[in-house]
Amino acid sequence: MDMLWSGWGDPAQAAPLPDSVIGLLRDLLGVKPHEAAPVALDDLTVPASPLAPAAHRALAAALGDEAHVRTDAETRVRHTRGKSTPDLLRIRGGDLAAALPAAVLLPATHEEVLAVLRLCAEHGLAAVPFGGGTSVVGGLAPQAHGTFVALDLRRMNRLLDLDPVSRTATLQPGLRGPEAEALLAEHGFTLGHFPQSYEWATVGGFAATRSSGQASAGYGRFDEMVLSLTLATPEGTLDTGRAPRSAAGPDLRQLVLGSEGAFGVITSVTVRVRPVPRTRVYEGWSFPGFDAGAAALRRLAQDGPRPTVLRLS
Repeated sequence: MDMLWSGWGDPAQAAPLPDSVIGLLRDLLGVKPHEAAPVALDDLTVPASPLAPAAHRALAAALGDEAHVRTDAETRVRHTRGKSTPDLLRIRGGDLAAALPAAVLLPATHEEVLAVLRLCAEHGLAAVPFGGGTSVVGGLAPQAHGTFVALDLRRMNRLLDLDPVSRTATLQPGLRGPEAEALLAEHGFTLGHFPQSYEWATVGGFAATRSSGQASAGYGRFDEMVLSLTLATPEGTLDTGRAPRSAAGPDLRQLVLGSEGAFGVITSVTVRVRPVPRTRVYEGWSFPGFDAGAAALRRLAQDGPRPTVLRLS
C-alpha cells in the first residue's frame, strides 16, 4: 500500500482520538476540531505547475524520458511537506501554500542528478531532495519560497557493492529501510538501523538527518556507520572518502551528515555492516522505581554487556 497523502497507515484501522488528547491539541497547539471531514485529495485546488516550458524540456532531456518529469496534481501534492505534526495538520486542512513543488523529478543515476542540478541553477529553480518523505523538521519545504522542484530518488535503489571481508556496503540513497535490509540479508548481513520511520525512510535520508534508530544502543547511530558519501552538487561531484580513524585534517563527512541536503544530493553511501544475528531475544524487565531502572541501564551502558535495544520507560 502506498503512503497516504496525509500520513501513514490504513484509514480502515483509524481510531478516534481520546478527549484528553483532543484537549492537548487544542490548548497547546491551537488545533480546532474539524466540523467537517478532513480535506480529501480529490477536493484540493492545486494550481498549475509554474515550471517554464523550456526548463521542462531541458529536464526531460536530462532524465531521458518525459515520464520522469511529473507535474500532475497528485504527484506534486504527495511531495508536499513532511510528516511533522504541523506538516500533517496543514495538509490535512488543505493548506498547500508555499510548499508545492513545480515538478517532481526522478533521476536514476549520479550523472542524471548532476545534470538536473546544473539545469536547476541555469533556470533559477531550487531543488529539494526527497527520499521517503518522512522529514519532521521542515526539510521538504525550501526557505526561499520561489519555484522549486522535488528530486525523488526512488529509482536510485540498488546495492552497488558489498565487501564481506571488510564488512562494508555501498548503497544508493533511494533504498528504503526494509529494501536495504532485504538486499543485505541475501549476503548474510544487516545494517541494524531501525528508526520509527523505518518502513518509508531511505538510506540517503538516514545520512542527511544523522538518523538514530531503535537499535542504536548496539549498532550505533547511522552517522557512526558511514565510511564515505558521494554527493552531486551544481559545481560537480564531492566524494568524502576517508580512511578509518584518520587524523588528516577536517572530516568532510561531518559536513554532509545531518545537512538535510543543503550542500548537495547524496547519491551513494558506504557503510559498515554486521552479520545477521543467529538469534534475537527481546526481554522486558520491571524495577521498583525509575532511579533503580536508570542505574541498571547505566551499568549496562558503561560495563556491558550492552543490548542492541536498550530503553527505559
